[in-house]
Amino acid sequence: MFDPGDMNLLLPLLRAAFVAALFSAFGALLFIWLVAPQGLKLVGDRDADAIEGRCLRLARTSLVAALFALLGWLVLEASDMSDAANATDALAAIPAVLLETSFGHDLTAQALSMFAVLVLVAAWPQRWRFASVGLAGLALTLQASHSHAFAMEHGPSLLLYAEGLHLLAGGAWLGGLLPLLILVRDAPPRPAAETLKRFSKLATLCVIAIAGTACFQGWVLGGGWAGLFGTAYGSVLLLKAALFAALLGLAAINRFRLTPALERQDAQAARWALLRTIAGETALGLMVVLAAGVLSGLEPGMHAHPAATVERSVNHALT
Repeated sequence: MFDPGDMNLLLPLLRAAFVAALFSAFGALLFIWLVAPQGLKLVGDRDADAIEGRCLRLARTSLVAALFALLGWLVLEASDMSDAANATDALAAIPAVLLETSFGHDLTAQALSMFAVLVLVAAWPQRWRFASVGLAGLALTLQASHSHAFAMEHGPSLLLYAEGLHLLAGGAWLGGLLPLLILVRDAPPRPAAETLKRFSKLATLCVIAIAGTACFQGWVLGGGWAGLFGTAYGSVLLLKAALFAALLGLAAINRFRLTPALERQDAQAARWALLRTIAGETALGLMVVLAAGVLSGLEPGMHAHPAATVERSVNHALT
């Protein structure tokens, strides 16, 4: 159905699109439940409801996008697992993939969690916020079962728990950027500044978790220095780290320069600058997620015989 080249390109892109949409849904729901309420209290009820409604629409749109990406991912995986010759064969293989493989079981659990969130957000957006955040977090955490960490350990392990925490922290920070952009754009300066401060506290915790789990996973899966600098997996890992560093730089500008300016006389200029830097963070975040999608399709450096790569480099240097 798909030639290997197409599959190698499409699978990472669909995985990345799925994770990005799930990040957005989880981050938006967490933002509405945990970050925004204090700032929205400083806004009139009508404006607060309008801002919250836009964030909820973002969460719903992201969930629908995640479900479509999940469906495409399932079709590609079913085609690959069954060696399907055409679309009919791939579709016919889907029930077996869902019922008889751990990939299918986990994907089904993720889909059911997202459907439940959609129902809760549509029917009881005020009453079931904690449950919505929890179910979206569950769908996101289950993504760890599709990772190299799970493939290596085939069950619970420190590496797998680190991957789950990495995903949750990434969703809370990167997924919260678009609702933050909405609030900074639509709210008066004082509520926007209050929300930015609260989001910065959450983002700081997320950055610590992301950095710690990334270092641990990168060192184990990357295969040490040899795997990090001698394999394709290591190269993409280093690119992801560079993008993460750029994200930190923009976040620092927001927190220490532009947020204080929002409470002074130059509030309007600070608002436009914040909108640009938050949009820049969002773009960099998407690139980080895409790099992670590419990593999921590469052989980890620890299995890529980095020692042979180092030996070739040494021999080349000596000749």
